[in-house]
Amino acid sequence: MGSTLSCFEIMSSNIAAAAATPQAAATATKSTPTTETSKSSSNNTTVEDAVTRLKELGINLLAIDFDQTIVSVHTYGRWKDTVPALIPHIRTELKQLILLSVQNDIQIAIVTFSPQIRIVRGILEAIFADDNPEFAQTIPIRGGDRSWEYKGNGSLNGKQPHIASAVEELEHRDRSIEITRSTTVLIDDDDKNIVVALNEGTRAVWLNPKKPHRLFKDIKRLV
Repeated sequence: MGSTLSCFEIMSSNIAAAAATPQAAATATKSTPTTETSKSSSNNTTVEDAVTRLKELGINLLAIDFDQTIVSVHTYGRWKDTVPALIPHIRTELKQLILLSVQNDIQIAIVTFSPQIRIVRGILEAIFADDNPEFAQTIPIRGGDRSWEYKGNGSLNGKQPHIASAVEELEHRDRSIEITRSTTVLIDDDDKNIVVALNEGTRAVWLNPKKPHRLFKDIKRLV
């Protein structure tokens, strides 16, 4: 992990959450789910604060990981139970962020190595169940199901091809949208994907699985 930490430090001006390393998180206790409010439990930073910061930076795409990010467990791409059984594991912070981002015209894409796209889609439908269930069908999901292929000239490392492919779909659907690396933020629990994104010029926020309540504060600190 030595090289990862040094990369976090070198790229610190581009990322907020990188300041909290996985090693530091190892001694932390797992946060308990928050209620359906907009306030982060530990620092009074709200989801509104986070989305406001994204808008200030001109962000128009959140590329979000699934396992241990949107949901608090790792399915390893082999979830054998039902979608309803996974719904209680949806992180409140991610649900709030996704819903408010969409309301503020920030696109959402799910970037995961899991091949279980049906499960991922089902969780998105649950997130939008009280607002706009049909909208969940419009969110691009790029997973490990071999249903897509990125043939562009961008990086094929980490989640970069997933993001690039999702951008192609979004821009093809709406020609008025222009998404670039500088207008994208990756949210992921895997620090290796974070490092790749930063090296490729994409802003990224590391979601500490043991401190998910810090997400809003970390987004607010993005530069």
